[in-house]
Amino acid sequence: MSSLATSVGIFTGACGNNSFATSAQGLQNNSTVQLNGNTDLSGCITANGGACVYGITLTGSPGIYDYVLNVDAQGPSGFGSGSMYLYFTDETGDRYSLSIYSSTRSTHTVRYNSKKPSIFKIEWSNTSL
Repeated sequence: MSSLATSVGIFTGACGNNSFATSAQGLQNNSTVQLNGNTDLSGCITANGGACVYGITLTGSPGIYDYVLNVDAQGPSGFGSGSMYLYFTDETGDRYSLSIYSSTRSTHTVRYNSKKPSIFKIEWSNTSL
């Protein structure tokens, strides 16, 4: 399974804190998220304290889990600023969560198994949903 994204999953949604985006075709394996026409998501998927997501890809993963979401992001900065919470819903309706608390930009991962792994909804929030 390739670790390089070769296509885009087209999502639409409202930008800013505490929002969500959906896709008619879903984020397929070896694809990256394009939200409202942009693959740089930092102006759209945002949370308190300067938290944001720069990019999201879905790839295959050898081992126990078949799929991995790679999320290039940074959490909020400042004492007591909390976390940024992300939720990903696949075609079966299963929901996977990721909490980002470090204000240092890095790649975070969500590994999962699914018979229908395409991601159709992405949610983000300043608080746990």
